[in-house]
Amino acid sequence: MNRPVLILSDPGRCADCAVRVDGVCAELDARQLADMERSVSVKRLSAGQILMLEGDRCEHAVNVTSGQLKVYKSLPDGRTQLLRVLRPGNFLGSVFRDASAFTVSAVTDCELCIVPRPALKRLFEQHRDIEDAVMVQLEDELAQAQNRILALGRMTAMERVSAYILEELAHAQRCGDPADRLTLPLGRAEIGDLLGLTIETVSRCMTRLRKSDAIALEGGKSERVRVLDAAKLGKLAGAHEH
Repeated sequence: MNRPVLILSDPGRCADCAVRVDGVCAELDARQLADMERSVSVKRLSAGQILMLEGDRCEHAVNVTSGQLKVYKSLPDGRTQLLRVLRPGNFLGSVFRDASAFTVSAVTDCELCIVPRPALKRLFEQHRDIEDAVMVQLEDELAQAQNRILALGRMTAMERVSAYILEELAHAQRCGDPADRLTLPLGRAEIGDLLGLTIETVSRCMTRLRKSDAIALEGGKSERVRVLDAAKLGKLAGAHEH
């Protein structure tokens, strides 16, 4: 497997970043952005490459600028539990912990902004707004995780799968992809892992959605979905849609 590609800071890159208006950089002024830019490098990963392993030393903070990654944790019996999917604009990396509590790997080809922890701490000291932005992002992501736990405890299998497809559709649209077509980054087993369902249940829900004309399944190596009726998907996702 190829090693991740690391690129040194590229002047002017931050101002032209596709996720400049999202995440931790959204509220930074030109001077703060320039100081941030001097501290970052860019890492590119191919699908399947590992960004960090559970137990690795936390040496960098990461902002996702393109692609998707999965965050998962190992269980004592050798199984793994998928915790979340990272998308452009998401921030990752402990500012305070010395070791990673989970493993992160690329689901698709990815590009990341990497900030060494010492540099991030210096930025916090120089710019309180940067520290505030990181803290707000971390709090938002914690709230999203709590909402997901609450929703999964109350949603039916059909609601979970429908809401997941809508979430992926919204992400695809934000990235400028076609408004009704998407390639799901996770296979059905991983979708089930994320949603607390078996692969068989995910497959049954996909079939029901197809038969109800909410979606069309286009097959292929990856799960390609054409959304035929987003409003119907919304109804099937129920009041817990997120």
